[in-house]
Amino acid sequence: MFSIISRRDKFLYGCKSAIPIAFGYIPMGIGYAALALKAGFNPFQTVSFSILVYAGAGEIIGATMVANGATAIAIILTNFVVNLRYMVMNTAVYNKMTENSLAINVLSAHLVTDESFALFSFEKESSSWFYIGLALTSWLSWILGAVIGVFVLDFLPVIVTNSFNISLYALFIAILVPAVKNNKRLGLLVVITAILNVILQFVVGNWSLILSTLIGALIGMYIVDDSFMEASND
Repeated sequence: MFSIISRRDKFLYGCKSAIPIAFGYIPMGIGYAALALKAGFNPFQTVSFSILVYAGAGEIIGATMVANGATAIAIILTNFVVNLRYMVMNTAVYNKMTENSLAINVLSAHLVTDESFALFSFEKESSSWFYIGLALTSWLSWILGAVIGVFVLDFLPVIVTNSFNISLYALFIAILVPAVKNNKRLGLLVVITAILNVILQFVVGNWSLILSTLIGALIGMYIVDDSFMEASND
């Protein structure tokens, strides 16, 4: 009985921890819906895309490419490249999670995002039930945003719908800033990775995000102390 209650508490704690992400995902989902509908998606396709794909940047890129007449192969390959970073994130999540199983790993692989990964990385709690609560609530809030979008966009001014698209970036900054304030080396690592991404865009194009992330992680192994990560979890 204790084990069940403990798992339930961890799951609910994860759901509560996802509330800040939900506040960012719902308006971002509305912004995505605006792009998808303009690209010719019907409401069912718009919402289904959020359920099955669940990749903010990937969905926006896909909708934009559809609007520009891109082929299915081009859309799939572009999203494959852009979302390769999730392989790295999932590996880190698997290594931290406890009580995990094959079914939970498969589910978490679909639910991982930049924001849920960042929040989970800085949390002391490492239970798979906490992570599923966190990631599942985030996913449902993204879907809710798309659902709201397909119903209310006709009643909103264009400038309002366009403004929804910056909410995800603001959310990620809000998650990152507290950790950066507590460790200057982590802040330096963020700046280095951002500069690498900009430079590599002129060299490798869409691969820049993946390469800059991997190089940044390698640099971080040497300049960010493990003691900071342990302290941030206290």
